[in-house]
Amino acid sequence: MSVNKRIALITTWYPPITGVAVGRMYAFANYLSEDFEVEVFCLGNRKETIAKSEKLTVHYLRTNKLYQQLKSNQKDPKIIHNFKTLLRILLKKAIKNPLKNWEISTLLKLQTDHKKKAFDLIISSFSPEEAHLVAIYFKKTFPSVPWIADMRDEMATNPYLDLLTKNRLINIEKEINKYANGLITVSEPILLDFQKSMPKIAFFEEIRNGFDHSYAFEQEDKKIDNVLKFGYFGSFYGTRKPDNFLLAIENFHYINPKFIFEIHIYGAHNNYKIPNSLKNKVFKHLGLPYLKAIEEMNKMDVNLLFHPRSIQKGVFSGKIFDYISVKKPIFALVDKDDVAAKLIRDLNCGYVAEFDDLIEIKEKLDEIISDFKNHIVRIAEQEDIKKLHRRNSVLRLTKMIHKIISK
Repeated sequence: MSVNKRIALITTWYPPITGVAVGRMYAFANYLSEDFEVEVFCLGNRKETIAKSEKLTVHYLRTNKLYQQLKSNQKDPKIIHNFKTLLRILLKKAIKNPLKNWEISTLLKLQTDHKKKAFDLIISSFSPEEAHLVAIYFKKTFPSVPWIADMRDEMATNPYLDLLTKNRLINIEKEINKYANGLITVSEPILLDFQKSMPKIAFFEEIRNGFDHSYAFEQEDKKIDNVLKFGYFGSFYGTRKPDNFLLAIENFHYINPKFIFEIHIYGAHNNYKIPNSLKNKVFKHLGLPYLKAIEEMNKMDVNLLFHPRSIQKGVFSGKIFDYISVKKPIFALVDKDDVAAKLIRDLNCGYVAEFDDLIEIKEKLDEIISDFKNHIVRIAEQEDIKKLHRRNSVLRLTKMIHKIISK
């Protein structure tokens, strides 16, 4: 193993910040450091360097302080959440690039460390775009150092972009195509799009997200009580809200008043409405540390996934891999033609309904309740679950790195 090879990971998403993107970056750093010396260049409240282990060092660099303070907080009431969102939009208009200070500081630190002890490869992760900009500027100065661009999402092909942002990202994509040696992303449809738009890049690989724990949950023989518990773990934004599910279950309960259920929502901001008739059925909880969230997912009877249909393809949606790992069925209100729905069908680990089809949602609720009463639990096979661990995804990245640096 090439333990002496050095990797720089450039990202704004790293603990103690939380989120799906953080999980991806943390796994990259953690598992890559088993084969390489890894230095992470990330966003922090203050400038500091922390040695996490003999082969993993994290450099925290600051950005605009006001931008940091305006980040959403789960404890914020709905009016405060909306106000912060508005202020962030206004700030972005007033300050062309609120992460510019971080970009400059990160590039300087990266270049300085490289001159002291050279990196064998760099990885940058989008979004935001500033991580890739650091990598582009670094490559212009040190063109012999290989670069892998990590794309958690589309860039310029995102259908929700305004024209100005789209054009800016198109120009950045041209630079990535020119300077990057490899590109990775979370799903095959997104990867294929990048392969078409970036033909100069030599190496491509699908590096999915996954679960990142070692719990081995056993399937319950029989549920103790008759309360059907639905769980949701994560955030709501844009049109990705639980409105259709709540409406469907409200109607279902009206027709079937003896149906006993609870809905537990963990970590979502106060940007959605709960019907009055469900006020005593829906329980809001603060976000949990990752391992604690995993434990709570396992206590649910069905875990919920929401993602509306769009022209975007390749969206696995939030916590799907964690949900699969805890051996509880998933009820996915998603695009039935996309990767999340396909994975659930392939592993037979839940129920899929079109996000906005109330009739189909009701039909799936009937199925769920029937299975619940008959003690039928749709979960993936253990061997299929093991394949979804983040370590296995990073192992593919490790092999890709060895190919690039040995070329």
